[in-house]
Amino acid sequence: MSETIPSPSARPASRRAILLGISLLLMIGAVFAAGKAGLLPDADTVTGWMETLSESPWGLVAVVAVFSLAAFAGIPQFALIAATIAVFGPWYGAGYAWIANMVSGALTFWVGRAAGEQAFRRYAGASAQRLSRFVGRNALVTSAVVRNVPAGPSLLVNMAFGVSSAKFRDFWIGLGIGIIPKIALIAFAGRSLLAALQGNLGIAVAAAVAAVAIYAGGFLYFRRRAARTRQIIAGEAASPVDSAAEAGD
Repeated sequence: MSETIPSPSARPASRRAILLGISLLLMIGAVFAAGKAGLLPDADTVTGWMETLSESPWGLVAVVAVFSLAAFAGIPQFALIAATIAVFGPWYGAGYAWIANMVSGALTFWVGRAAGEQAFRRYAGASAQRLSRFVGRNALVTSAVVRNVPAGPSLLVNMAFGVSSAKFRDFWIGLGIGIIPKIALIAFAGRSLLAALQGNLGIAVAAAVAAVAIYAGGFLYFRRRAARTRQIIAGEAASPVDSAAEAGD
């Protein structure tokens, strides 16, 4: 089967960026209007809540624990990152989310390595099976790419790296780089909404534009890298993991 993904990829990316920008601007307007009408807590109150939570010595521990448990429950990371930034603020929240992603990623990688190929084969779909064949030689790049393109649940993706011959160091570095655009997008969006609540429309719009630019740029770059990865995978012969999975279907 030929891979013809690169040609339409720019259109979905541009549509998503436009929709994201419109959604953020609508949210900014709604928050600004609600704040002016006194329907929301004022900015000082919200900032005070964030500072109180961020100063707790257990805040980071709690975030890491939630991310690690949520990885096995299939909760989308986008939602986890957004919740962390909403609770701890754009800067503390972004840092906490990055650390928690690194810890949960390491945990699920080693779960995959400990479980082995047989257990992985029972749960992983065809895309994750192909990924496990490729990452052993391209772990760092692929680990960064899959954080920004549809590749399946993070649990299966990280387990695929563990099952493969990928070095943990390469997997972890790629993970650390790859999750930055997603976290930055949500952090800038959160900063935009907080600025709208404070009545600073200029900062709110600037942060929203930065969020959309980060999303669109990162998505397009990683989409191109993913297309190259798929072409290489499509040209390879089926691995024992793939053939065994197909036999079981």
